[in-house]
Parts: sequence; structure tokens; C-alpha cells
Amino acid sequence: MTEPQEVAYGAKSHPRRHDGSSDISVHFGISDEEKAAVKNRGEKVLTALRKLGLNVKKGPVLSVLVSGGGLRADIACQGVLSELSHVGLLDMVTYLAGVSGSTWCMSSLYSQRDGFQDLVKAENELRRRLQEDSWKFSVALDGLCVAAERDDYSLTDFWSYSVVYYLTKELLDAHLSHVRDHSEKGTVPYPIFTTIDHYLKSGARKNTQNAWFEFTPDWVGYPTLGSSTPGAYVSTTHCGSRFEGGKLIQQKAERDFSYLRVCGSALADKNTTLKTIKDFLQKFIHFSSTQEKRLIMEPEGTTLKNIMEDLLNLVYTFQTDGDYLPILKNLQSKMTGNKHFSEAETLTNQMMKRSLRTSRDEQRQLIQELLEKIFKRDLVEKSSVSSFLKFLWKTFSCFLSWTWGTTNNFVYKYGDIKDKFLAGQKNMYLMDAGLAINSAYPLVLPPVRNTEIILSFDFSEGDPFETIKATAKYCKACNIPFPPVDEAKLDQEAKSPSDFYIFEGENTPVIMHFPLFNKVNCGSTEVIEKRHKTYSTFHLKGYSDAEVCQLLEDSKANVRNNKDAILAKILAKTTS
Repeated sequence: MTEPQEVAYGAKSHPRRHDGSSDISVHFGISDEEKAAVKNRGEKVLTALRKLGLNVKKGPVLSVLVSGGGLRADIACQGVLSELSHVGLLDMVTYLAGVSGSTWCMSSLYSQRDGFQDLVKAENELRRRLQEDSWKFSVALDGLCVAAERDDYSLTDFWSYSVVYYLTKELLDAHLSHVRDHSEKGTVPYPIFTTIDHYLKSGARKNTQNAWFEFTPDWVGYPTLGSSTPGAYVSTTHCGSRFEGGKLIQQKAERDFSYLRVCGSALADKNTTLKTIKDFLQKFIHFSSTQEKRLIMEPEGTTLKNIMEDLLNLVYTFQTDGDYLPILKNLQSKMTGNKHFSEAETLTNQMMKRSLRTSRDEQRQLIQELLEKIFKRDLVEKSSVSSFLKFLWKTFSCFLSWTWGTTNNFVYKYGDIKDKFLAGQKNMYLMDAGLAINSAYPLVLPPVRNTEIILSFDFSEGDPFETIKATAKYCKACNIPFPPVDEAKLDQEAKSPSDFYIFEGENTPVIMHFPLFNKVNCGSTEVIEKRHKTYSTFHLKGYSDAEVCQLLEDSKANVRNNKDAILAKILAKTTS
């Protein structure tokens, strides 16, 4: 592994984790804290190997990758970890890296002090929760009202308290930094939560190596900004705080696991996501909440309440390229004669006259101006339900601009960052890493980490080999050693894959790839297809306990049936 080369700034370039420092760290390789955690974890790995009667001095660095896939991935990830523990392999795992839906499971386990000590208990709790608990409107609304007080509120917050809470029946207020007590002792696999920076991934700047962004118990940031450029990190406790020129300007509370687990989870195509956001927003508008009752008691409250759904329909219709002129007419009629909304009424008239003569960007800007005139600052701040109005106003605005994963950029105006585009942005926009590769390969491979064995559990909905093929292309483009991949052969087997594939090469990690549904645990192509339909990624209806148990069993079988092959590769990499 490349020796860490720290770039100093501030009093310290690599502050210790418990001193409350807000410094940023710019360095190659992994942090000192992670090195210590990995060293201690290595002792646990050695203990596990010696229990097998092996007199070895060093075990391999083994990473488990769990892919995205919504609730299917959440449940399957639990099954994989439960079985790895049951067959005695989990104690040989150094890193656990997740994307999207699998991070739901990871968050739940890491948020509990004994989450990894009794995975049977965790599995039973998952089953109980999915069948017996429910999405509570009041809890979701209260959480959203609190989140909307932040200046970095986005659709990620809304998705967390609506869709992910609805699916998992769980909200987590614990923080990733609290995992340090366990990770530094090596009692649990070192966790890596994976996202991408939307701006660095999109458009002319499409560079997936630069775009990857990680959350660990110690540091959060860009693992590499290029093959010869160190990574940039901020202490996990300070992620989301405002920095400028490397100095802390305003400290913000650390985001909790509920936010982290859904940093822009791409559960569906955009149209389905739009419809889902609209449906949940309608629940918040129409539900007879305490906030709604207090709102209609205020002078302008009744009118504001009456136009809420029109505003929602206006934004949704614009986003879906529909004709929103009838909605503007309806809005105008409801605001007519109300002095408070006179400016908004005037703008509505102008919009109706100009609707066919303006570009889409101009239309979006006019709708934004209309929202601002309706949700005037004095109205919002003086209201007895100020947080409720802020929530609606910010959600409508983010819905219009399609803004996800807003986070204050900790390297804003920081001179040592060569990427001036990145250093010039006040905000980062972190989204589902599945938009790049639906598995966290780039974060366990050089130049970030040198993993010797990768167990890749793929819970993707489509091609079961897409992640391995995409990673091979990524590694080729970035000059990272990776085993050869025969795409033609994999394409032939995609509809009815085996349960286990090994990819090896000279001076590359050993990749062991496990498609979730395969001809071994399903028995036939027909059953595989049926499983995919039953466990589609975007599945708001939830699963019966029998369906949950089947999914757990399928994921466990992939470990159980191949434990000897996994152990053989581990033993081959040990140092006597």
C-alpha cells in the first residue's frame, strides 16, 4: 500500500478523533485511526484462523461488498451476514462496504451496541419489525420539520422519513462516529458507507474515480481525487458543518444513520420516484395533523392550506412535462382578493400569459419565484407552525429543482485542493453510488485500500454481473489491477447464473462473486424470474414473513454452499 503522505494545514494535518478538532485531513492511503482499527481487526482474524488449528502469522485483508437493491438488498444483506457469522467466516472479514439498500441493514446493525454479537437476534428483530411495526405519520412529520431547519435540507431528508422509513419501519438516531468504540478495537468489520458526488459524476466532468465519496467512523470524504492526488477528508463528526478556506465557520450536528442510509437512494426510475414523492407529500398535506389545525386558525392559513395541493400539482406537472396552465388558473382564482397573496396572483397572471413563450429553465425559475412569493419569509417566521411551512416550502423547492444529498462542502475555497471546480462549490450533492457502480469496489481497491480477497454479494435487480463488468472497465480506465473478466461468457449466463464465480489474475485481488438468485438456490430459470418479480426493487407494499424468510434463506444459501471455497481462498492468502 502507498505510504500515507499527509498535507499539513491548520495546527494539525491529521487530528486525533476524540479531541474535538475540526481540521480537515488531506492524505494518501488510509488514516492513522483506520490503520489502528485494521491492525486490531487483524488480531481477530488471526484468532479465527487459529481456531481452525492453523498456526499462521498474518491473515489476508478480506472485504465483503454488499450491493444496492432497496428492501431486497436490506433483507439479503442481513441473511449474508447472519450466515457468514454462523459458518465462522465473519470474524475473518476486515471491511464491510455497502451501497444504497444494503446500507439500511448495515446502519441498523452498527447502530446497536450488540448488533454483530447476535445476528440471529438481529435477524428475528428484522422479521418482527417488518411485520408488526408501522410507518407513523406524526413521527415522520416531526422528523421532517426538524430536518427542514437545516440549510442543507434536500429530497434525501424527505426520502429518508417517507419512503425508507415506510419500507424499513425503522428510524435511527444513532451516529456513525459512535461506532468508533467498536471499530477501533477491531470487534466489528470496519464499515464503509458509499456515495458519489453528483456533480463530479455528471456531464463533462464524468470521472468516477474522483466522484466516489465514503463515510467511515473516523473520516468522511473523497478517498482519491486522482491517481497521484491525495484524498480529502473531514472528521465524521463534522461532516455537514460549514467550512471555508479550511476553517470551521459553523458547526452542524452530525447526520444520523437514517440520513446516511438513504443518501439519494435510487430505488426507481425518475417518473416512479416523482410519483412516489408526490403521493407522500399529499399525505403530509391532507393528514389532519396538529400543524394543519393550527395553520387554518391563522389569518392567511385557510388560503394557504387550500392552495397547497395546487402548488404540489404545479411542480409535479412541470417535472413530468405536463400542461400546468389549468393549475395556474386554479391557483389564481383561490388567491384573488387576498392582499397577502397579491404579488403571487400578479406573477401567476404573467406566467399564464407567457407560458408558451418561455424556455423550460425560465419556467422553472418563474415557478420558484411563485413559491417564494407564497411562502414569504415574514409569513413563515411569524407563523405558529413555522417549521411545518419551512418543511413544505423547502420540499416543494427541492422537488422543483430535483435537489438530492445537499451537504456543505468542507473543501470550499481550500487552497491545497488542485481541483478548482470542487473547491469552488459551496455544496456537495451526494447521491446513490449505484448510479456509478452498484457495489463499492473502488473503495476497497488501490489506490485507496489494498484488499486481497473480495466477497461480492450482488443483490442487483438486472444483470447479476453488471457490477463486476462495470468495475473491470473502471479499473482499466484508472489503471487499477483487476482480474480479467469474460463479458461474453457472463452475458450468456446472466439469466441463469451459478451461485459462485471466481475471478483471479496476476497481482490482483481474488474476486468471489455471488449473484443473489441463481440456478443453485432457485433450481431453474423460471424460479429465478419469479423471484425477481416478487422482490422487485421498488416495492412499497412490503413482504409477508414467508417472503422475508425465503429471501433470507436464498442469501444464506449462497454463503453456506460455498463456505469451503471461500475458506480455501482465505487459507491460500495466509502468511505462515
